[in-house]
Amino acid sequence: MKRRQVLHTIAMGALGAAQVARAQLSSASGRTVRIVIGFPPGGSTDVIARTMSPHLEKALKATVIVDNKPGAGARLANTYVKSARPDGNTLLLTSSTLMCVYPHVFKNLGYDPLRDFVPVASVVNMEFGFVASTSAAPGIKSLREYVQWVKADPRNGNYGGVGVGSIPHFMGAMLGREAGVAMNYVPFLGGAPHLQALNGGQIPFGVDVTSGLVPHLGSGRIRLLATSGAERSLPDVPTIAEAGFGALTLEDYNAFFYPAGTPLEFVQQVEAGVKTALQQPSVQETFRQLAFRPGNAGASQLAARMKPDLERWRKVIEDTGFKPLD
Repeated sequence: MKRRQVLHTIAMGALGAAQVARAQLSSASGRTVRIVIGFPPGGSTDVIARTMSPHLEKALKATVIVDNKPGAGARLANTYVKSARPDGNTLLLTSSTLMCVYPHVFKNLGYDPLRDFVPVASVVNMEFGFVASTSAAPGIKSLREYVQWVKADPRNGNYGGVGVGSIPHFMGAMLGREAGVAMNYVPFLGGAPHLQALNGGQIPFGVDVTSGLVPHLGSGRIRLLATSGAERSLPDVPTIAEAGFGALTLEDYNAFFYPAGTPLEFVQQVEAGVKTALQQPSVQETFRQLAFRPGNAGASQLAARMKPDLERWRKVIEDTGFKPLD
């Protein structure tokens, strides 16, 4: 099943579950909590939010709705929540890309990830795949073979990904530094055109979220050479460490944040609701279909990882020579 079909099916199921839960919820509190996300309906972040909302309704004893605020590369949602009243009624679902990568990508980000938000809980972890086009990079079956192929002819070093200043952008650059080869990034406006270019042989290599690549592996037009997680997510695909480039082991994650100043009781309620939800088989199955792993960080763990993640990405981005964008 194509990723878009999977997302649509899951989204409809999540929406229905949320509506049933809302109808059953006691309205004694009269409270409405909004989960603000920086993407339009139907995408993976939207599915995550709608999957979690009925479980958070039970934990918060309130109506929970998803508020889609796309714009500015998803930064609009972050700046919106930053300025929201810290009354426990506005919750941000965002990624480590926006919290730990973008502060080093944009000169004027519009928010400070450490000062303007309170970490609550991680929801899912997602890894990235290193993928070769079987027509543009014929015979390449491993990352080591790809590196040797680029060394033999630097023109083979073009690689694709989604957006400028994204994790795929920097992971390809990191691979080039680790392997000692010149990599030339070709940004695409979205995952669909990037995959079309790989499938059609217009570009030999790319980096993308593994969940977006898996539905296309059966076509024979692309070959997944390695994934960036610490453990194998696909039995026949090595991790990036097994492929010989352990420094590239990393995952992106989606997590909940409240505006700074939100009372601890609300943080603890959402944290408990997330923990309970992630133990439910239906939630686990939804995330499995999207090739996501359930998150494992509560408020204190999420807060503890923010500074190291920010520092890691600062160094990575500086080492690539990337110049921050206006």
